[in-house]
Amino acid sequence: MTMSRTIFRSMAAAAIISLAAAMPALAQGSDCLSDRDIQTAIESGRILSWPTVKRMAGIAAYEEVSDVKVCMIDGVPVYILNVISPAGEASKIALNAVDGTEKTL
Repeated sequence: MTMSRTIFRSMAAAAIISLAAAMPALAQGSDCLSDRDIQTAIESGRILSWPTVKRMAGIAAYEEVSDVKVCMIDGVPVYILNVISPAGEASKIALNAVDGTEKTL
């Protein structure tokens, strides 16, 4: 049992190291902001907070079913998430992070 535990720990460590090495490459290919970048952009006034944009867009009745992320689309910061409407319809929405207008994906 000790041998299998050692093998499992070695495999887990190798997986963690591989994932850590791959993360910068994944981040470079993404046009989405990190949580820290989002907070900095909100604090500096470059984008509005998610609650503010949600209120401006009038989607308060929608249930959020995925993490809210901010990505750049055509050079514009956009909140993107999956939601469920009050009628039960699932959809992906994108809202301009500066003025709250809906953007087509």
